[in-house]
Amino acid sequence: GADGKWSKVRQSFPSLSSQAKVITSPAFGVHLDSPTVPMGFKTDGTYVINPSKECTFYIIASPRPSGGHGGFSISIVCYDETLERYPWLEPPADMKPGEYGKCGWEDEYSALPEIMKSSEGSSSSLSENLRQMFLEEVPEFYEALDEKTFLSARVNRRTNWLQMTANDDGKGDVSYSTEDGIVALIGDAAHAMTPSMGEGCNTALESAVKLVDGISSIMERKGESECSVDTLSEGFLQYGLDRPKECIPIQVASAARNVLRKAVANTTPTSKDAFLHPKTS
Repeated sequence: GADGKWSKVRQSFPSLSSQAKVITSPAFGVHLDSPTVPMGFKTDGTYVINPSKECTFYIIASPRPSGGHGGFSISIVCYDETLERYPWLEPPADMKPGEYGKCGWEDEYSALPEIMKSSEGSSSSLSENLRQMFLEEVPEFYEALDEKTFLSARVNRRTNWLQMTANDDGKGDVSYSTEDGIVALIGDAAHAMTPSMGEGCNTALESAVKLVDGISSIMERKGESECSVDTLSEGFLQYGLDRPKECIPIQVASAARNVLRKAVANTTPTSKDAFLHPKTS
């Protein structure tokens, strides 16, 4: 099964669905499209822009393909704490699959903020609020942007990820495969994660390689030139038990980055938590 976070394959097998729970993080994003390259910016890398004073958001700006000729993609990473200062950014409530297009969401990911939906000229109201926020918090970046950038603004839903935990009250191990080895999950169907570390696609590709390598190793051990059904099932079972041990720590580290720094200041740093725990002299 490689059919995404809301996997129908996973939901069809109790041994898999009973392990899965979608967790919503206290963070969300605001996306803007700049039709041009911001003044002074290069097109060979990604920029991280921090507000000039204490604030609870940061900005990621990346060139689109074709050397930036497609403009820049701009994402404002926000936390629930951001709403204390900018309540007009609050996303509409989450919804279940099958409800997209309702309750203010234009698609699975984006919508106008709740406070803007009933306002006359809501799109312009959002753009004006963002324009003023940029002018106050990141004036140099504001001056580098095309005015049309703010008209493209959309608020994304709070990020979420797929938590897989062992069945039987914590006994046993998490597995991405059914007990009979007939089905195995890869990608978001097995280990969907928040986008904060940029590891979702990487981990999915690695899972596919791990699965193929595992099956190939079993074929080699058995002296098979063609993969038998029994070998395929054995490979699914092996992958299902081994891969979660590698994926779950990445998911947890990624989810931790969706919590504001001050809220996790007392947690123990890990090798993947440099963003949350900057080095001090």
